[in-house]
Amino acid sequence: MSSQTEIYLTRYFKVAPLSLSIWRAVEAKHLSRVNLKRPLLDIGCGFGEFAGVFFNSHVEMGVDIDYENLVEAMKGKKYLSLSRADARNLPFADGSFSSVISISTLEHIRGVEKAIKEAYRVLKPGGIIAITVLTDKIADCLFYGPLLRRIGFAKLGSLYTDLYNKVFKHHTVLEKKEWEKQIARVGFKIEESREIISPTITRLFDVFLITALPSQVLKKVFGRRVIFRPRFVLIFLTRIFIKYVEEEEDEGSNLFIVARKPKR
Repeated sequence: MSSQTEIYLTRYFKVAPLSLSIWRAVEAKHLSRVNLKRPLLDIGCGFGEFAGVFFNSHVEMGVDIDYENLVEAMKGKKYLSLSRADARNLPFADGSFSSVISISTLEHIRGVEKAIKEAYRVLKPGGIIAITVLTDKIADCLFYGPLLRRIGFAKLGSLYTDLYNKVFKHHTVLEKKEWEKQIARVGFKIEESREIISPTITRLFDVFLITALPSQVLKKVFGRRVIFRPRFVLIFLTRIFIKYVEEEEDEGSNLFIVARKPKR
């Protein structure tokens, strides 16, 4: 019988490039352990790919700043409602949601403390926020940057990391303690904080990034990803990579935080 993590990984291989699939499956693994009460808000929902893989039921609300992403998310019919909004200025009343999730989003936001304050505001007292976010350990966990530094090309290694963050629009890359301070400063009580996306997974992501190029080109042409993998390929890929995804991390390039808004 397949584990839930294996199901996530296979689902992702159906819709996403290899590099992204293994990364997101790890995030799904950790999020699956959180009791997310409804109604739920997904901050940075993108075009609905993560929700489509992770949730077996509808999500009450998704927000994203990119209009084209929301158009695609609407086609997926996973969200009951979608709103184009800046995470730093959410168009919802205080205490509107019982749970908030934000998957690999906060690192893309300048002035991220405002987004965290807004998440706190729209949560009901006793509500939970679960986030995954990049940390400064990404510089040491990638494959090519550290490799260049090890063979004596330190400047090229740093340049590669800077280029990586620029390409992926990582505007806020903080160390673990600083992310925890940002979360606690607005009033959240942190219940779990752990490093995820192991160095192995991060290196695999970096190595296999090149394989994502065809799907990204097709996305520009058709407005969405085009992935075709026969069943035997899905089974083959899942068998190869599942052990890395299911491995419990001691360290990683990302942070998984679960925090609660205190009851009044």
